[in-house]
Amino acid sequence: MDREGVIRAVVQGVWLGWKVESNWTNPFVFLTYLIAKPIASVILVGLVFVIGSTASSIQGSREDLFFYTFTGAVFFIYPATIVISLAYLVHEDRAKYEVLKHVYITPSSIQTYIIGRGVASAINASVSVAVSLLVGSIIFSNYFALNLPISASSVDYLTLLSSIPLGVAAFISLGMVLYSINLVTFKLQYSLSEYTTGILFLLSGVVFPPKMLPYPISFIGEVLPTTHFLNVVRSSLLGYNAHESMAYLLLSTILTIAVALIFMRRMESIARVKGTIDRKAEY
Repeated sequence: MDREGVIRAVVQGVWLGWKVESNWTNPFVFLTYLIAKPIASVILVGLVFVIGSTASSIQGSREDLFFYTFTGAVFFIYPATIVISLAYLVHEDRAKYEVLKHVYITPSSIQTYIIGRGVASAINASVSVAVSLLVGSIIFSNYFALNLPISASSVDYLTLLSSIPLGVAAFISLGMVLYSINLVTFKLQYSLSEYTTGILFLLSGVVFPPKMLPYPISFIGEVLPTTHFLNVVRSSLLGYNAHESMAYLLLSTILTIAVALIFMRRMESIARVKGTIDRKAEY
């Protein structure tokens, strides 16, 4: 398929993903859902920090620690939203739409369709991240005296904006892996996505650095693209040099994409042999 066809397929995937995720209600209710859920999660993490830091009598670096935890929780919305959305794609299609089998027999690649669905989820996640960052900072600065050490003049906007598409590419690739597993299995879609995002939350330095974990678990955390994504985001928000973390993010993203493409091709071959591509979820 030529470049124009690829772009058209991705755009159609984005459009379809947006319609599937937003067309179940009116725009106001959907926007409320899109904003309320991540804000609640971020505030919950922040309150856990407030309670824990107060109980342990943390003083000097309290705001720095809060910045680490708060930004980790906010920007983890990206991998959580994208990975869960793509992991759930197979079950959603088998139970409702039954279109994946038709995509497989068209000239368009299923990978471009999945990329489009992932981009749609990334757009929704971007709205949630922006609102959560704004509302959360207002709440914790006004009511808990926890100010984020972020200055609009010192933020490295170029690095920050460059890290987001790289991170999204890595998270879509992770979602492809889960999609491929669900393509050849049955009734794993819920547990697989929840377990995966839970492991990423634990190992990726969302609320504490991976090096605090015992080896070799800490090593696994250090090589995850989610870890490097959060490192770049935090450094760029503070205006620090993030070139090393950016290089690691780029490398880990490329490796994740390569693994996802190879794994997906293998799982699709198995699915064709087992006849699970056109399986229906009949409960």
